[in-house]
Amino acid sequence: EDLMYEECDIFIPAAIEKVIHKNNASKIKAKIIAEAANGPTTPAADKILQDRNILVIPDLYINAGGVTVSYFEWLKNLNHVSYGRLTFKYERESNTQLLESVQESLERKFGAEHGKIPISPSDTFQSRISGAS
Repeated sequence: EDLMYEECDIFIPAAIEKVIHKNNASKIKAKIIAEAANGPTTPAADKILQDRNILVIPDLYINAGGVTVSYFEWLKNLNHVSYGRLTFKYERESNTQLLESVQESLERKFGAEHGKIPISPSDTFQSRISGAS
């Protein structure tokens, strides 16, 4: 427990709820507290930390990435979609956008003289990108 009172730049309470409370908030010597646990700071402690100009980054922000990823994993599992299929679909869409970008660039450069310039994937490329649904 004494470790949390050591001088440091960033203190990350990551396991226990309400670990920073009104009785110990004045002992913390960190410049920043990044709340990785759910609710590690009580409202009374938060007020003390604010008065001491200690920046507290709420758990909502620190954990947002993990919660977002969990949501997408849950959504993926509901639809019975494998990770590889999602990646493949993303790659197909990215490659299609890349081809369209090349076509637009060529048409801007040479289109006035030569008209529309069709860009299409090779047979091998087309068979590769047509596998995802």
